[in-house]
Amino acid sequence: MSKKEFILKIKTVEKIASSSKLKRMLAHPIKYFFAILFRELIYKKTKREKEVISNTFFNSKMHLLLPSSTDIFLTGGKSHDSEIRLAKFLINYLENKDTFIDVGAHYGYFSLLASKLVGSLGKVYAFEASPTSYKIFHKNELNFKNIQGYNLVISDKNSYLTFYEFPNLYSEYNTLYINQYKDQDWIDEYAPKEVKVKSILLGNFLIEEGINPKIIKIDVEGAEFKVINGLKTYLLNKSPFIVMEYLSDNRGNEEHKKAEKLLSSLKFHPFIINAEGELEEVESISQSILNRSLESDNIVFVKENTS
Repeated sequence: MSKKEFILKIKTVEKIASSSKLKRMLAHPIKYFFAILFRELIYKKTKREKEVISNTFFNSKMHLLLPSSTDIFLTGGKSHDSEIRLAKFLINYLENKDTFIDVGAHYGYFSLLASKLVGSLGKVYAFEASPTSYKIFHKNELNFKNIQGYNLVISDKNSYLTFYEFPNLYSEYNTLYINQYKDQDWIDEYAPKEVKVKSILLGNFLIEEGINPKIIKIDVEGAEFKVINGLKTYLLNKSPFIVMEYLSDNRGNEEHKKAEKLLSSLKFHPFIINAEGELEEVESISQSILNRSLESDNIVFVKENTS
């Protein structure tokens, strides 16, 4: 597909995602009733996820676990506004032969999209800490020769860390830092299990492997500063785009602010992704998120031109 075709396809996802429940149901009635009935009746009773294979908007088959990936199952893409804009950004900025790093890959949606965009001569390196999520990711990567996946935590030390895996409905909240969810009303019913996962520094990995990515995407549920801290030596001399999920102030974004401060010291400046997938510089990330009534957004950090 051409970039124009990719954009037209993601706009179809956007249209379905922003429509009424009735219109979403009419778009794929059988899949809609199956997914909703499974989530509301079967899953709530059994707490057992279901593996399915679905089509994405970029014409790739993808293994998923329901109910956590209901949006991809029904629309062909991740349907949150920030994720739609992130997909547009990747379409606009990733080129043939580029390298993409996905930190917090979950089942691999953005890795698979990037794989299509960088082509057979490009490369995608993806890291997913959750062993359960990684099993699904690995099934997906097998069909893409330019993707290399790792079941590792990205942090600022080489160690084995305690990682918390939630049941599937909340699996995108899997984290190193469980206390951030202690006041959530769902956590007693959907308590996590603890697993030990090996951690590495991304900066060391990139230097040792001789990898120079164009874009590094980070979605790590509270470990943002640790990831950036483990990258700082690499970022002293390199200037990839850093895309980082950033929470609103009322959701607790202390680690995001620490990561932002560290990136600022390395001469990286924050940009939002607009509706067309282009970058617009902002002075205050928190104020930007507040002004747009968002709970979170994907912020792109761009290194200033010092030449």
